[in-house]
Amino acid sequence: MSEDLVKEQVLDYYELQAELKKMDAASSTEESHGILVGQLCGGNRLEGLSWLKQYLPDVGVKRDPWDDTREWFYALRQWTLEDLKDPEFSFQILLLDDDEPLSERLEGIGSWCSGFLAGFGSTGERNEKDFSKDIRNTFRDLVSISQVESELDSEEDAGVLEEQEKDYFEVVEYIRMASILIYSEFVGQYDMAESAASESEADRRGDQTLH
Repeated sequence: MSEDLVKEQVLDYYELQAELKKMDAASSTEESHGILVGQLCGGNRLEGLSWLKQYLPDVGVKRDPWDDTREWFYALRQWTLEDLKDPEFSFQILLLDDDEPLSERLEGIGSWCSGFLAGFGSTGERNEKDFSKDIRNTFRDLVSISQVESELDSEEDAGVLEEQEKDYFEVVEYIRMASILIYSEFVGQYDMAESAASESEADRRGDQTLH
């Protein structure tokens, strides 16, 4: 990963938008970020160029990335994964700033969820019956959000608009925590098992060395 890249700048909606524009991506910024997070939550373990060759076509890019663009997307993947793993729940979904029109932001969360579902689905078929009840309900909620249509009336009074803003932020927080929950359910537990196995193997080798 390039040392010139800064995490706070890479994990930014408008930076991702600019990088996608360079590549003439067909997918929106929200959908593209959702696809990435969905892939990671589904257990996609591809890295580097192997991952990028899968991801870029998924977001509608038909050209090969330049060297600096590759490094930028590698950083995006790595830091997004780190935040999903973070016990402090630092993961954030990339969306328009809060001062943008609410109708556009609502459309954005719908696109993000559509991307997430597509990205998760690309990691392989799964039987919903094997999901926990909470996970099944979470996926159904994400499907519903992906189908949201903005029906805002600019003539609504301030009280109604304030309530709609509150509802929007609650949905964004729900999506954020749902992503962390799904990652933990499908990937986190296996990462912990692998880590425990590695520690056990290291201890075993240490004991053999002592003897």
